[in-house]
Amino acid sequence: MKTKLIIGICTIICISAAAVNGQEYKIQLPNSSESKLFLKNFPDDLPVTGYNGTEIIITATNGDFTPPERSKGLRPVYPGGDDNSGMGLNVDKDGNNIQVTCIVPITRHPEYQVKVPENISVKIQSGCEKSSNITVENVKGEIDIQNCHDITLKNIAGPLVLSTISGDIEAGFAPGRISKPVSVNSVAGEIDITIPAQTSASLEISTIAGTFYSNFDFDQTKDGLKKIGGNNISYELNGGGPKFSIATVSGNIYLRKGN
Repeated sequence: MKTKLIIGICTIICISAAAVNGQEYKIQLPNSSESKLFLKNFPDDLPVTGYNGTEIIITATNGDFTPPERSKGLRPVYPGGDDNSGMGLNVDKDGNNIQVTCIVPITRHPEYQVKVPENISVKIQSGCEKSSNITVENVKGEIDIQNCHDITLKNIAGPLVLSTISGDIEAGFAPGRISKPVSVNSVAGEIDITIPAQTSASLEISTIAGTFYSNFDFDQTKDGLKKIGGNNISYELNGGGPKFSIATVSGNIYLRKGN
């Protein structure tokens, strides 16, 4: 009886561990700095984290991808393609370009997490029928995100192309020189960006129904002329540099000094 009890407890522990750890899919990248990853149609919150490695690692939890017994001998067919990952994803690898599309119905809610080599370029696209808030951190390559909800970036380097419809955008740059252009747009949300204090950039700031706030010194342009006013601001920050285009329709814009 005691032995059966111990076996039962061990079984419960193993099942619980499997549920926590979830399933994992890995893609080896021999040259991550020249690789591009496109993540498409993920249904819920999607965290993407850069690390010092050479593999894309996708983990799925809170999702059961086991086919029903009646489907034995058959394979699932989705409009977005075949599930060739075993966890609701269609993975298409063409040289250095990798596209991962979530193909499970939106009524199912698997939770995905993605780890990527820190030098990779990442593109993420999510439609308005999804309830996806996207977070990217510790990625040094190009980031391109089209979303309908919140976008949060931490410790990134750029270049950036960010667009959302009804969400806020928050981006924090890593210390160092920003040498590539940045484009950030929201229709009905606020934009909050932190850049290194010594950043040289050509700013184009626009908000229709909001206000622009900053702790940078906007007293003078590089020609010694003051030109600040209205809801559209053009300014050569620290002498000018890569173009920073930041625009929202109905939200405020915050530009902060970082380290």
